[in-house]
Amino acid sequence: MALSKKKAQKEISKHTLQAESIFKASMKEEGYRCTRERLVVFREIYASNNHLDADEIFVRLKKKGASISRATVYHTLDLLFKFHLVNKIDLGHKHTHYEKSYGVDNHLHIICEQCDRVIEVHSSELNEILEKLCKKNGFTLGSFSLQVFAECREETEHHRCKLKPRDSTRTSER
Repeated sequence: MALSKKKAQKEISKHTLQAESIFKASMKEEGYRCTRERLVVFREIYASNNHLDADEIFVRLKKKGASISRATVYHTLDLLFKFHLVNKIDLGHKHTHYEKSYGVDNHLHIICEQCDRVIEVHSSELNEILEKLCKKNGFTLGSFSLQVFAECREETEHHRCKLKPRDSTRTSER
């Protein structure tokens, strides 16, 4: 098992290096400066396996001693999205979350509307359906980010839904 974990880390490193190279080249091509602060934001996202919002990234970087402004974090996230290196996702929290997208398989997020638990699901069937829908409408499927809002229906060994009061504004703001 340790061997496959090392292989996975190597793959992550390979994809991260490739993504960083794309980020640098895209910035140069579009006339943006490749600053240390932008690279720090990029590396924070690509080092994480979580869904992060801009403020979480800002706080993490500040705790690490980075000299960076909140505005730089937001602008860098916009660039990363523009260059298809992060996905923007709505987890029902009234603000955008980001996750790395380069070298990451397409997947969907299922979010519990009661406790906010998020799980990622990979589905070859869904991929096939989306490919067919794209082809039927004159497109070629690239990456996708899909969120499904539901309610935990049962307890598992690792999860018990922490019911919270429904927020009637949540569904209207999506």
